[in-house]
Amino acid sequence: MSDKLIWQRINNVGMFCEQITGKHLTSGGLEFVIYPDGRISGTADGQKFSGSWVWRDGFFCRKAELEGKDLGVDCEVIEISNDQMRYTRDKGMGDSAVVEIGKSVPG
Repeated sequence: MSDKLIWQRINNVGMFCEQITGKHLTSGGLEFVIYPDGRISGTADGQKFSGSWVWRDGFFCRKAELEGKDLGVDCEVIEISNDQMRYTRDKGMGDSAVVEIGKSVPG
C-alpha cells in the first residue's frame, strides 16, 4: 500500500465552495480562510493577510495584500487530497504549496 497522495483537481466553483470555502486553511506560519462571499483573510507569519477571489476559467484567481503590501493577482490550480489542498501558482506553471483543510469557521 502506498502513502502517496492522490490529488484531484477542483474544476468548478461549486466544488471549490463545497470543499474549501469557509474552512480554516493552515500550513506552518500561514493560517487563512477563503470565504464564500469572495473575501480572504488570515495571517502569514503573524502578519495580516487579506484579499478577494473569483473563480475564472477553471482557476482560483485571487488578489491579496500582506500588511498592506500588494501581492498582486494570481490564478491558481487547486487540488485536494483527503484533508489537504494544494495550490499551484501561475495557472499551474509556478510554485506549489500545500495547506491542511481544517474545520468550518462559525457564521
